[in-house]
Amino acid sequence: MLKLAPKIAALIAISIFLPASDSLAAGGTSVVATKGQAVSVAASWPKGVGELINDETRSSGWNDWFSEWPNDVNHYGFEVASTADVNRLIKKLASIKSDLLQVRLSHMKEPEGLGWVTHLPKDNNIAVIFSIGDQSQIDEWYKHVRKPFGVMEFVAVPIAVPPTLTIFVQNELIDLDKLSIPKGITVESGYLPGAFYRSNTKQEKEREEADSKGESSAQPKVELDSRAQAIADKIDAFLKNRRDSEKQNQ
Repeated sequence: MLKLAPKIAALIAISIFLPASDSLAAGGTSVVATKGQAVSVAASWPKGVGELINDETRSSGWNDWFSEWPNDVNHYGFEVASTADVNRLIKKLASIKSDLLQVRLSHMKEPEGLGWVTHLPKDNNIAVIFSIGDQSQIDEWYKHVRKPFGVMEFVAVPIAVPPTLTIFVQNELIDLDKLSIPKGITVESGYLPGAFYRSNTKQEKEREEADSKGESSAQPKVELDSRAQAIADKIDAFLKNRRDSEKQNQ
């Protein structure tokens, strides 16, 4: 069974001082799934999620939490043996009854951090993570959260993380060229999703407006080692080919 690093073991809380609010906040990790044990499916999750998170390759699952946040996002790891296993998981993802389904392609070998405080041990060799949020929890949280929430100025209820598979392409178990991702699934490069799919804040809206006008400041480029850069370039080429194919089929 995959174990967390000792300092962030399941259900161990830590205290963090937040100068902005002059208060103490707590964060930690809850284990929500263990290998070989069936996972209970939330009634608010879209139909089909249970078939994916209870796949035979699913190992552990985690909820990374931090006080005053909705903490609705769960992450589930999978012990796949080949790209064929991954394609089976993608097929189950495609069967979920949701308006939005995502596949994220990471240039990394394996996941590291899962959120606020959760870090998986090095050499965990997890090639696939499934993440899902819960809109009902966010809706309830939004009714009572103070506004503005620190520096965040909400203009609407945040949107929950949709059913998302993150594939770590640098992992030797993954053959990007053999991935089969059906039409209708959004595919992009990137790491695991964060707290929200959309935060629906004033700041987010301003960034999007600046982007549309070409006025946004360029983000500093992250320097990758040669192996990671080669994988990142391969992912970019994969996404371009997918976009070109979709345009041709329109």
